[in-house]
Amino acid sequence: MRVLLISTNKIRVPRPALPIGMAYISAALKRAGHQVDVLDLLWESRELKAVRERLTSQRYDVVGVAVRNLDNLTFVDPIFFGPMTEKIVQCVRKYTSAKVVLGGSGFSVEPLAFFEYAQPDYGIAGEGEAGIVQLMEYLQGGGRKLEEISGLCHLDGNGHFVQNPADSAFDLGALEPDRSVYDPRYFEEGVSAASDLTRDHQPAIETLQTKRGCKLYCSYCIIRKTEGKGNRFKEPAEVVGEIQRAMAENPAVREFEIVDATFNFPIEYASEVCAEMIRAKLDVAWYCQLTPNAVTPEFVDLLAAAGCIRVDLGTDALTDEALADLQKGFDMAKVLEVDRLFTASPIEHTHCVFLGGPGETPAALRESIGFTERFLNPAQIYANLGIRILSGTKLQQQAVKAGILTEGQGTFVPAYYVEPAIVEDRDTLDFVRNAYLGHRNWYLWWGLRGQSLSDRAVHSKRTVADMQREYDYVMSAKPRLEKAPKRPTGKPVMLNLGVV
Repeated sequence: MRVLLISTNKIRVPRPALPIGMAYISAALKRAGHQVDVLDLLWESRELKAVRERLTSQRYDVVGVAVRNLDNLTFVDPIFFGPMTEKIVQCVRKYTSAKVVLGGSGFSVEPLAFFEYAQPDYGIAGEGEAGIVQLMEYLQGGGRKLEEISGLCHLDGNGHFVQNPADSAFDLGALEPDRSVYDPRYFEEGVSAASDLTRDHQPAIETLQTKRGCKLYCSYCIIRKTEGKGNRFKEPAEVVGEIQRAMAENPAVREFEIVDATFNFPIEYASEVCAEMIRAKLDVAWYCQLTPNAVTPEFVDLLAAAGCIRVDLGTDALTDEALADLQKGFDMAKVLEVDRLFTASPIEHTHCVFLGGPGETPAALRESIGFTERFLNPAQIYANLGIRILSGTKLQQQAVKAGILTEGQGTFVPAYYVEPAIVEDRDTLDFVRNAYLGHRNWYLWWGLRGQSLSDRAVHSKRTVADMQREYDYVMSAKPRLEKAPKRPTGKPVMLNLGVV
């Protein structure tokens, strides 16, 4: 069968992210014998025109729409990507008879709401490599049953929404992403995004995952929902081999990024990967995301010896109370220790933090900024005002309790947790704005210099309310879906990735 995969990601800050999820789906489909074309909308200013032209120039049996994010996750400049996805589905319906399949992490966090909003034929929640191949087998009449397809979302004969369980975890070591789908423009060296304050230009990079799943319990996060609660690992030698092959195939690449949500948890596995890089004499610069609760002096030395040049620390907050509330598993003493370890090393480090999270008072926020100025020495502070609320998280429950969400309100449309006492305090927001403008290596929002943070917060609240009203209007003409009754569980279904 012939498949068109459409990447809908439009986020360019701090730099365009390679569509590695789509690359994995392409690899799985090609390995199963299907033809795959791709359309990356990051590079298109008129997205629907690009979709229409592709659909009318080639016949497709299936169109897969990859949704990396529901929105840009930024309270001070909120952008909702749901409407664009819905219009893409409508465009496919108008110009082709192809089946439409939604997938990606953006779909997986809100599958029912996304399904009833965009009205695809199918969706795949969670990891899609197994499910997409099984769905293709079903569409070809290969004897596969709908209820056997991993993670499949569909409507049953009564019009009820069904979401199949992901009956097996994808073996990350069994498949490499199909890097031929990447647009060459990703690898052009140019000026970095406004939020990257550590460089004047961005060398061409490659990305890879060393594992999937997460065992951390951050109060706002949905990685456990989209990738699984347990870790699954590539063998360290496989990681190094993939890096070497990717760079050999694309001489433009100068660096690579490990895009695991948290590279160093567990620290034992990350140490093995670093040791393998050293053993293989992998002479390439790279960077990753780390949690402070799994950093030791020995690990920092290992990172440096393995060629790591930069780490983004998921610090999230800068008071003990806020860290405990976010369930981070470390305190400010650990933050200070880790900051000093990286300051003494050749590795650049960034603290990524949320401002105005649950329970944070104006006084505590001011205190955290003062602490940062006096005691921390990062290459960059990367901050967000507020935290995107997602369903099934502790943060959602806290938002209802704080009156930010109403009981039963969904989180498909962007919603953000910013403590009301902070977002309504002009003096504190002015203090935050002045502090971030006073440090060249602190980033909160690219438009901060031209507008007060208080005025921007008011604008953002209106924008979010407008998004909700538009969603309610669109949904007033669409049927709301009910979940199908659960089927009795029987013997576990054995899955087949469709290898040919």
